[in-house]
Amino acid sequence: MARPGAPGRGASGRPTHPGVVFASFGCCQPREKMDAKVAKAMYGDMADAGAPRKKKEAMCSWCFEHAVHYFIKETSTWLCDACKGRTAESPKAQDCMARLEGAGKGVAVCAKASSDWETLMERKKQAFMKPRSNTKIRYEMTRESPQRHLAQKEGLIRPFLYLVSMTPQHRALLAIQLGWCPIAQEGFGDPHEEAWQILNKSGMGVRARCVRGINKMNPFAGAFDWVGILNHVASTLYVPSYMSWADEFQCEKMSVAEGKEESVHVHSRRVDQFEVELMDKVSKQQRSKMNRVQVCTVAQLMSSDELRKMMAIQQARGVERHSVSLFAIDSCFLQLARDKHLSKGQDADPVEGDELVAAVAHFLSNNVEGDVECFDEAGMRDSPPPPPPPPESILNAQFEPLWLTLGTLGLKPHSSMARILPVIAYILMQKEKLRMAQINITAPEFSRPAKGGA
Repeated sequence: MARPGAPGRGASGRPTHPGVVFASFGCCQPREKMDAKVAKAMYGDMADAGAPRKKKEAMCSWCFEHAVHYFIKETSTWLCDACKGRTAESPKAQDCMARLEGAGKGVAVCAKASSDWETLMERKKQAFMKPRSNTKIRYEMTRESPQRHLAQKEGLIRPFLYLVSMTPQHRALLAIQLGWCPIAQEGFGDPHEEAWQILNKSGMGVRARCVRGINKMNPFAGAFDWVGILNHVASTLYVPSYMSWADEFQCEKMSVAEGKEESVHVHSRRVDQFEVELMDKVSKQQRSKMNRVQVCTVAQLMSSDELRKMMAIQQARGVERHSVSLFAIDSCFLQLARDKHLSKGQDADPVEGDELVAAVAHFLSNNVEGDVECFDEAGMRDSPPPPPPPPESILNAQFEPLWLTLGTLGLKPHSSMARILPVIAYILMQKEKLRMAQINITAPEFSRPAKGGA
């Protein structure tokens, strides 16, 4: 693959390019080549040797942001670089890209075709710019609502509370990945309604995306609880038909009855162990796709003072295992290496410990004041390039490293598992973020919602 040219820059100031997960030589070469169809689907013409990038700057009808859109030759559609939603040129507004809803070419919906699009823009800005604090997170996790009672009844209370504690940018991005525009929904701005829709929206929520085959047409097929969702993801990704569960997982597979019993609890030791092992699997699979140079480089960085101090700070704040942190380090390293290579080619500088700490801190940030600054003692770079996006931007969800992970794992964008896995990964990372914020989900306050708040 020929070396791509330098990337352009979007309104936020960060490099905007479809990119390749890894460049074709040096520190950025994978051990196993990405499937050609996956590469083209994720990165468009950049996956073709020497092909020019066809791009367009316009407002996105998914995330309502002015962003760069890249043409995907394989599917004859476009991809928003900000939210990774599928788009198409709109005949109604030259400065707006329509969102493609549904499978295939889908239905093109232009945001500016609606008379209230400016109202929706302002609504999004207000929701994204609401100040966050650990007190407000606790309030949302403990307040009573119809959606919370439904989540409790359906065995989804654990992921529901993790989703509620996320930033509105994270929830909006996950909704877009699952296939709908949350900003245009009536319940946008209510964390409980947004979280419930992510889990249970008809035909597109996580539960619906886990249903496959003939069960899609079976009205009597039972809906998945949280353990059922985890079982589906684990079996699909890591237990092929010629192997048994015990060959791949140490934790015992829970039956439907056992899963139902465990899923109604906010905290379950068995579920927690299952989540940890599943996150370990994702992290190790990504590491297995890295070549020897990449693995050795990350190992050297892990022994640096900056990374050791960062891990020590996490441990001091209640993080007992570092599976999520190790996954974040690998993902952020690969993104930094890719961006440097796309910018300077073979003359790119190596990834340094201080910039890797900064990237991981922002990737694992819960957008609460002080949660990034707590890593200053680790020698975090004071002004990490590129500059941070504005507070009302969906780029604050820091989805790029996880988007690259999907390509690394060989998942075709917008396939069923590529829609489900980001939700699972963000929920499991949210566990770590709450531990860092010293919010203990095992506390009784989260199991018994309070009328009117915490």
